[in-house]
Amino acid sequence: MLPAPVPTWVRFLPVYFIVPLGIAAILSGLVALRRMRNKEEADPFWARAGIAFGTVAVVLPLAVLVWALWALSQAYD
Repeated sequence: MLPAPVPTWVRFLPVYFIVPLGIAAILSGLVALRRMRNKEEADPFWARAGIAFGTVAVVLPLAVLVWALWALSQAYD
């Protein structure tokens, strides 16, 4: 999304943070759910949303990477 004169490492830097932040979202959501286990007035919606979005943030880039590697291997066979 950034113009070509911007260095490549700056253009792709946010991509390197997606999986670690997704893992952090999953872990913090699980910790929040565990802390809310005995509290009836607590709403677990945001904890479950963090787990769901974290899972998407981890699985989607890995699936794209596997697909890209598969497509590249098929292109050179």
